Formats: sequence, structure tokens, C-alpha cells
Amino acid sequence: MNPRQIPFLRLLLPWVAGIAAGAAVNRPLPGLVFGLLAGCLLLVFLSKQRYAYRFRWVFGSLLFFLLLGLGYFLGQTHDERHQARHFFRICPKAGFFAGVVYDAPSKGARLKVPLRLEAAGSAPDSLQACTGNVLLFLEITPESERLQYGDRLWVRAAIQPTMPPNNPNAFDYQRYLHFQNIHYQSFVKDSSFGVLASGLGHPLWRVAFQWRDRLLAVLQAHFPGADEYAVASALLVGYKDDLSEDLRTAYAETGSMHALAVSGTHVGLLYAGLLFLLRRIPWSARTRRWGETTLVLLAIWIFTLVTGATASVLRASVMFSTYLVGKAIRRQASIWNVLAASAFCLLAFNPYFLFDAGFQLSYAAVAGMVSFYAQLKKRTPSPPKWAAEGWNILLIGVAAQLGTLPLSLYYFHQFPVYFWLAGWVVVLGGAVFLWGGAMLAMLSALAPGLAAWLGWALYGLVWGMNYLIRGIQQLPGSVISGIWIAGWAAAMLYVFMAVLTWAFLRFQPRLLLGALGMLVLLGVCRAVQSIHHIQQRQVTLYHANRHFLLDFFDGTTRFTCSDSLQARQEKFAAQANRWAHGVQDGIRIKPDTTCTTPNLFVRLPFIQFYGKRVAVIDDKRWVQPSQAAPMNLDVLVLRNNPTLRLSDCQQQFSSRLIVFDASNSRGRVERWKSECQVLGIPFYDVREQGAWVSRVY
Repeated sequence: MNPRQIPFLRLLLPWVAGIAAGAAVNRPLPGLVFGLLAGCLLLVFLSKQRYAYRFRWVFGSLLFFLLLGLGYFLGQTHDERHQARHFFRICPKAGFFAGVVYDAPSKGARLKVPLRLEAAGSAPDSLQACTGNVLLFLEITPESERLQYGDRLWVRAAIQPTMPPNNPNAFDYQRYLHFQNIHYQSFVKDSSFGVLASGLGHPLWRVAFQWRDRLLAVLQAHFPGADEYAVASALLVGYKDDLSEDLRTAYAETGSMHALAVSGTHVGLLYAGLLFLLRRIPWSARTRRWGETTLVLLAIWIFTLVTGATASVLRASVMFSTYLVGKAIRRQASIWNVLAASAFCLLAFNPYFLFDAGFQLSYAAVAGMVSFYAQLKKRTPSPPKWAAEGWNILLIGVAAQLGTLPLSLYYFHQFPVYFWLAGWVVVLGGAVFLWGGAMLAMLSALAPGLAAWLGWALYGLVWGMNYLIRGIQQLPGSVISGIWIAGWAAAMLYVFMAVLTWAFLRFQPRLLLGALGMLVLLGVCRAVQSIHHIQQRQVTLYHANRHFLLDFFDGTTRFTCSDSLQARQEKFAAQANRWAHGVQDGIRIKPDTTCTTPNLFVRLPFIQFYGKRVAVIDDKRWVQPSQAAPMNLDVLVLRNNPTLRLSDCQQQFSSRLIVFDASNSRGRVERWKSECQVLGIPFYDVREQGAWVSRVY
């Protein structure tokens, strides 16, 4: 690959590095703007000069640092909190505000509505013009479900900063919202909001969301089953709010979740189908080239808008657009240059795309297909003609999986063993459904009778897809879970794969030795991590809302005490932390039993783990007046809202630290805190501070 053929790939490296640095530091550099302006002027001057060949590096170095600085500036200033009239500067304790819904609301346990503020104040008569984004959480009611993009709302509620995760190694929703440029949230009661006006926002987005809602209404009319409708709406328009947790898990554990997130595959299928139809139109030689290009581009971008313009769809749309325009002007560009150009443009539009998992996985999948598909096809036996297409789908899936493997392990901590089998189901079934769904939308308006028959057939197709995906999920060893790697390890895996691939393509033994050296280094790091897991001694009291969950990590063994916590709640609170400690299965200690091991003794309410002595009090019956000296404890845990005073506790338990579990009411915990301050006892509030973690030495 000639470096002259991939100029955008070379430009992308400083651009990405600058954005990453700007987002990480998130502080303005003194004199940066002046330096960038001076650099741009100098770059224009040098571009018109002739200089000796030995000074050719000057222009390239200046361009490198200019892109690095521009990337830093863009990554730092994109944060909405840096706006001059942000509401936190104007009215930090706003209790009444108004704004416009700037994206489609989404459903979960509550309705999530992204609002761009226009005015805020402590009361309706003290509003001041301002800016800023707030994520509203509303109860799902008929009134709230009518909210849509472009509605202007009034809201009476407190605005709070988004909160970090409550448990160690859990999904960082605060970080996720940060890269959606949302840093504040508000929990709104039913009677505390209203619609002031509708039809605001950009007209293009309004039309796009209206089309999407109409398509969803058509699907709802022809797909009576909840799971079938949920998958159909995800396949056609990328709407995933109605997917059940079981169905999400089934598609995730078979490596098929990408099919439910509208991505480059959908855009590619759309392009292929449109090209098939347009080639049958009797164009004149003069108009064919630009006529086909214009219609395909129009269809692709309408599809992009209707599906919400996610990072993966934008990537595919920009890439296909670049390719089509280049083809129309008879310029054939390297796929690597097209890929880099699309990434460059998208990051200029929204630098926070760089930190979006979908964006990263999308580019990694395409890079994997470009890097490995041709080599896999060359080095594998050719199948019979009747199996050629299926074999190609398999090889494309393997190539894409290789490209996304490090990122998948880093984000999802699992590897779907039968991804190749599920790939045939979702790619072939998704292709049929995509075009069938488009026909269903047209027939619903033109021929309802035919639409009913087609809807019945598509319903059967989606039912069959779900049945097969669940069947693949149930196969023995369908998923390897609990894989925990750090971000630097994922990056090193990519470097290893790149060096190894280049070594084989160029037949360079030195590069092969370098790749093996990196593999050995990764193995050593993994061994060090395993030794650390063997030596670990840790107690973790999780934030499990209104429940009690306590883990003891003794090497690679885990002991768990809990109350009536549901398996799903326990998984949400603790699974990631257990995987990070190299432990999956554990020993559960029932509340009414005694557990005795060389390092752990449990007979509730008393626990001793190595030298740490703990008492877990959930009822005042454990605190009775006694003439005996108080029992010395390291930690006293209060859970399940017991009606007792800490002064009485101290007469029976002399503790160095008191921990308030998340199962206690907020009011009682505040009273206990006041008592702790009077008695001079340190305390820890799990509800406010997150999980309590203590290492035992």
C-alpha cells in the first residue's frame, strides 16, 4: 500500500490524537487559538513556496501539529458546559426551566427525554435565557408518551449532575452521557411538566422522526407478537426500546446484536438493492452516471435520517457517499483512504463519536473485512457454486469478528463461539426482511390486502429468526463470558494483529518476531494479573437498591451473603466486579446457616474474614442492654432500616467504622449520620458514596 494513496489515513492520526487529548484534559490551552491562526497562515504561505527537497518535512510537520492542535481545540470546546451562557453559570439552582426536545425520547424503566434548555430560573417569573442539555426522566404515562422531537416543554423540578457508577467496575453511565454531551439530569413528576409548543427543531429531523413513527405504526399493525415487533422495528429502523432483556441477551450472546443496530450492513444491502433496480431503468448514456448516483445518495441519506443517524449508519453513509461521488467523477480511491476520510469528516462534525462504542466497532469491523477477508478467501478451499454465497458470508463474518475482537472483549467481556452460525441467520434473514419491510410500508398505503399477506410472511420470518437465535444460544459452550481486559491490552492486541498481518503479507521475519514479542508481553501481563487474583483479599458491600449484597474475595474463591435479591439485580450490581477479580462462580451463604472456612467465619450477624471483624445488624433485637464490655469490631453494617440508636449500638459494639447499606431509608441514615458526628465515629453511606470496598491485609 503506497502512502501516497492514503493521505487521509495519515491526516487522521494527529486529528484523533488531538481530539482524544482535548477530551481527556478538557481545559483550554493558553494561546492555542492564536497559535492555530498563525499556523494556518504559515501553512498557506509554505504551500505556495518552493523549497529544497531536504526541507520537505517542514510542511508535513507543520500540518501534523496544526491538526493535533485543531483536534485538541475541537475535543475541548465540544463540551456543552463550556458555553458562555450555560444554565449552571446563569442559575445553578434552577427549579423551573423550559427547553426543546432535541432528540427522540427513548423508553426504559422510565421515559428518557433529552432537553436543550432555553430558559431557567428559581420560579416561572424569574426565568433567564440560557443554554445547556438536561436528560429528563419521566414516568411512562399516556401524556409523557406523546412527547416527541421538537416539543417545547416547561418543567418544574430540580436539576442534578449525572452520577458516577455506584459499584466498582460497573458500566459508567455518567461517562456514556458525557460523550452524548449530557451532564445533568432531572427526575420529573407527572404534574410537573407540560408542552408549550410543538413542531420546533430542524424541519429535516422532524420529517425523519415522523416517517419513522409511521413505519413503526405499520409494523405494529402486522406484528402482534411483542418479541417479533421488537426485532422487526430494530431491523428496519433501528428502534430498540421494545426489546426485552431476554431477547437482547440472546442476540448478544450469539454475536448478532449488530443486526439489531442499523449499521453499514443495512446501508450496503440498501445500496445493492437500489443499484439492482436502477440498472433496469433505460437511462441515456449521458444521464445514467449522475442519475444513479443522485438517487442512491438521496435514498441512503433518507434512510440515515429515518434511523436516527447513529454513528455506525453515519459512518457507512459517509463512506458510501465518498465512494459513489468518486466513482461518478471516475476516481477510484483506496478503501483505506475512503474509510479514513469518512472518519475525519464525522469527527469534525462530532468529536465525541471517537468515544462511541458503536463508532469504534463499526470501523473496526470494516477494517477487519478489508484486512482479512481477501486473505481468508485465498487460503481456504473453494466451496461448490451452490454454497459460494453462504461461504462468503461466513468469511466476511469471521473477518469482521477478527477486527472487532479486542474491542468486544474490552466492552462486553465475552466471546460468542457460534457467531459464524448466527451470522447466516441474521444476515440472510435481515436482508430479506429489509426489502420485505420496505415493500410492506408501500403496500400498506397502496394495497392493504397484499400488505396483510406480506406482513404474515415477514412475521413468520422474524419468528423463525428469533427461534433459531435462541436455539443457538442454548448450544453447549455458546458463549465464553467473564473475559476482562484493560484498555491498553485491547490496544496492544490491535498492534499485535496489525504487525502479525503485515509480517505475513510482506514475508518479514523481523516483524514476526516483534509480534511474538508483544504476545509474550501480553502473556506476562496476564500472568501477573492472575497472581494478583490469587493473592487478593477483599470485602465488597454493593449498592443494590433496597437490598443487601456482600462479597468476600479470598483468592479465586468468592463467598456471597445476600437477602431476597433477584438474580437480575445481583447480576447488574456485582457481575462486572466479579469478572474484574477473575471470579465467576461462588459459594452462597444462606442467612440462617453457619459458614466456617480457614479464612472466613459467618454466623450472622457476626462475620470474621481473616483479621477483620464485622457485624451486620438488621434488627434492634441484636442490640440489647448488657453489663458486659462492648465487643470490639472493625466495621458495623446497618441494613434493612433497623429502628435503633447508635448510642445503644456503641454500648454493645465498639466499632471503628459504621457503614449504612443502601437498603436503609434516607431519613434514618441522615439521623444516624448526625449521631455519628456527635459520637465522633467515622461512617460510610453506600447510597451516596457507592459500594464499600475494603482490602484485608
